[in-house]
Amino acid sequence: MFENIIGHEFQKNILLRAARDGVVSHAYLFSGPGGVGKRLLAIEFAKLLNCVGAGAEKGGLCECGACRKINKGIHPDVITVQFAGAKNIKVDQIREEVEEKLFLKPFEGTFKVVIVDDSERMNNSAQNAFLKTLEEPPSESVIILVTSHPNSLLPTIRSRCQSLGFNPLGEKLIVDVLEKRGELSSEEALLCSKLSGGSLGRALSLDKEIIEWRKELIVRLSALNKYSASDVADLTDTVSDGASSDDTGRLEMAFQFIYLWLRDLVILKTGSGEITNTDLSGIIAGTAGKWRLDDLLDRQRQLEKTWYDIFRTNANLKLALENLFIKLALSPSAL
Repeated sequence: MFENIIGHEFQKNILLRAARDGVVSHAYLFSGPGGVGKRLLAIEFAKLLNCVGAGAEKGGLCECGACRKINKGIHPDVITVQFAGAKNIKVDQIREEVEEKLFLKPFEGTFKVVIVDDSERMNNSAQNAFLKTLEEPPSESVIILVTSHPNSLLPTIRSRCQSLGFNPLGEKLIVDVLEKRGELSSEEALLCSKLSGGSLGRALSLDKEIIEWRKELIVRLSALNKYSASDVADLTDTVSDGASSDDTGRLEMAFQFIYLWLRDLVILKTGSGEITNTDLSGIIAGTAGKWRLDDLLDRQRQLEKTWYDIFRTNANLKLALENLFIKLALSPSAL
């Protein structure tokens, strides 16, 4: 089972011991960066709890009927709740998708397992309703909250879960996976590993086209004139192109690239480490020399605010991006 998950040996061992020793918690909080394997490990843990084959003894690969059903997403006692495209998970959704199913007795497995992905998107009403379930959990049930932003959850929810933190994966682990796929050169695999921030999921989503798109984005940001309406509008169209409420992957990727660009500028100003965009070191060094450190830190805060406005509220996408790029741009005298 856990053999399919790269890294996270400490977390795997904790879950294996819990299952073997019969000390499974009623609720877990899996937190850490996106794309590092939190949801996958939650599913593998659900398989371990309900396995009827040899896999239950070792945590290894298993082809028993229960594990096959969980792999296909058709096991009646293992429910993965995902609200694709929803900025906020509402109380009615939690009651229908989680509470009503959780309080049913296991149909054919040992445990009723409910995995709530992106659980930080529950609004306050939904979290308060969910808290009641955590306070009086049904027997033979396990709740697993998966999140990249644990501080967005109520402290009372976090305190009632056994917390397992997940760190970014090592650069070499990601490079090895990418090189085995054979789609990128060694240099490109290393660059993708750096750009992924330790997220295997993000690294696997990168290809030659996206690498070049990132390069174009950084070049344009480095030369952006805040008083050129056409420059700002063109860049806004480039970043928002294809983004919809149901598919924000490319937009999220753009925010990640902008964050790494600003981080590289701060690193060069402070001499505190190695930059990520190594193939653009000359352009980044030239831009860093035109800004003060305080200006860069202020732009990082503006990027975080814009991300929150777009992904957590109902902010107008193009207007929010235009305002961001105006704040990120250099004045003409610095160009």
